[in-house]
Amino acid sequence: MRAPKADHAGVVAVSCRGIVKDVVSGGTRTRILHGIDLDVLAGEMTFLVGPSGCGKTTLISIMAGLLPGEAGAIELFGSHLGKLGQAGMVRFRGAHVGIVFQKLNLFPALTVTENVAIPLLVQGERAARAEIRANDLLFEVGLAAHAGMYPSQLSVGEQERVAIARALIHEPALVICDEPTAALDMASGYGVMQLLRGVAVSRDRAVIVVTHDNRITPFADRIAHMSDGRITRVQARLDREAA
Repeated sequence: MRAPKADHAGVVAVSCRGIVKDVVSGGTRTRILHGIDLDVLAGEMTFLVGPSGCGKTTLISIMAGLLPGEAGAIELFGSHLGKLGQAGMVRFRGAHVGIVFQKLNLFPALTVTENVAIPLLVQGERAARAEIRANDLLFEVGLAAHAGMYPSQLSVGEQERVAIARALIHEPALVICDEPTAALDMASGYGVMQLLRGVAVSRDRAVIVVTHDNRITPFADRIAHMSDGRITRVQARLDREAA
């Protein structure tokens, strides 16, 4: 099943209610998330900000179905993730969620085109068709001339663009980016964020960006602040809403 293509701008794309997460280490249980409530809207780029260790990466991992929570419920465009089961969650994530990991996780032995094509290949698409789509996306992100190269031959900013293209190739309803500018200088970071706004944000998709980088907050439509495993406030950028 593909992501819905109707105009969903302004509707709740991701609904988190009462999300609780504990970790156990050395026999001690520590609560990481304390009943998180958060709505993420379609057609927007939502930033999740807060100090290191406050639970941001844990929360997006639960949103993406990579980690289970102890309690709470998550809906993505009306689908209850907790009702899918493990196998169903894997299929759902493969069809509806795109992730740009902080460490990028590009495969060094594969070309740029082959790296971008992976999500379609996993879904059973033929290699030739997947690579055509991958090359189309590489053109969109300004890397058409790098299609046959390997990740080690690219700059960090170029590798980030490859990871963004890979996250988008299956047209997901939710795109999650974990610290996309952490390893980039200001100019490269702005370039990546401009690219994300240009190719990732759409009226039927929600984009979540986890970041410590205050330089890129002007790109956000909405900013959710976290502290000690809680959402403390959600700030709408009125200047962007009025634009």
